[in-house]
Amino acid sequence: MRADSRGTPVGLAHFRPFSCPLHGAVGGFLDDLFVAPEVRGGGAVDELLARLREIAAERGWSTIRWITADDNHRARSKYDQVATRTMFVTYDMAPESTDS
Repeated sequence: MRADSRGTPVGLAHFRPFSCPLHGAVGGFLDDLFVAPEVRGGGAVDELLARLREIAAERGWSTIRWITADDNHRARSKYDQVATRTMFVTYDMAPESTDS
C-alpha cells in the first residue's frame, strides 16, 4: 500500500507467489496495481513496484509477472521502463456449465 502525507491510502499492489515448474522456481504474480487517479504521475507506481522487487528478493522469487490490457497505454509505458514484455498471449476459458 502507498499512502499520502496524511496517511490516506492512494495506491496498492496485490500479489501472490506462483509456481514455475519448468524452471524449478517460484515467482511472484502481480494481480492488481492501482493508484488513485488524482495522484497518478507522482511516483506512487514507482514506489509500489520498487517495494515489490524488494519483497521478491526477500522471498527468493525468480521473477515478477503480470498482465495488463493492450489498450492501457499509460500503464504500459511505465511497465516498458521497468520490465520486459513477453510474447505470451492470454486466454480465458469458461468452466463447463453444471446446468442440466
